[in-house]
Amino acid sequence: MQLLSNKNAQEFLIIHEQQGDQIVAQFVDSLGNTQGKSFTEKLSNLLDVGWNHCNAAIAIGLEKFRAGETNSADVSYALHQIFPLGRKIGLPNGQVGSIASYANTHADGYYMYLEIDGVLQRLKMNARWRLLPSDKLLALPYYPAPFTKEEKATILEFDQWAGGY
Repeated sequence: MQLLSNKNAQEFLIIHEQQGDQIVAQFVDSLGNTQGKSFTEKLSNLLDVGWNHCNAAIAIGLEKFRAGETNSADVSYALHQIFPLGRKIGLPNGQVGSIASYANTHADGYYMYLEIDGVLQRLKMNARWRLLPSDKLLALPYYPAPFTKEEKATILEFDQWAGGY
């Protein structure tokens, strides 16, 4: 299984088929469950816009987690990478919590401590948990003030001098 993640590691793609640079990919959630329909794209295009290959250990760990394995170092590693400390999680009941500790392995599954409304709660992970966007990563970028008349004139003068280069 090959995975790609976007530059913020908030979205994932699974590559179903690859022929040279052409791939058939599909979005997956943070636990590897497919979302939407498969699509065809050039791998180089995805890499150019900030998508990166995921570590093979993460892909293996996700596959084992989906298969129900509960005592696996691969799964623990993958969950630690995909669910970083402090990230917000949307729970199936509508509550939103922040990850306060990494996954702990038990015979019946993986548990995390989430801070929900200022209270620590130990909850068993399941495939319906949603990794929510990071407020820090979604901060609006800085946009400079519009060009002044003098700046526009300087740019126009340079463009005329450069002759299209």
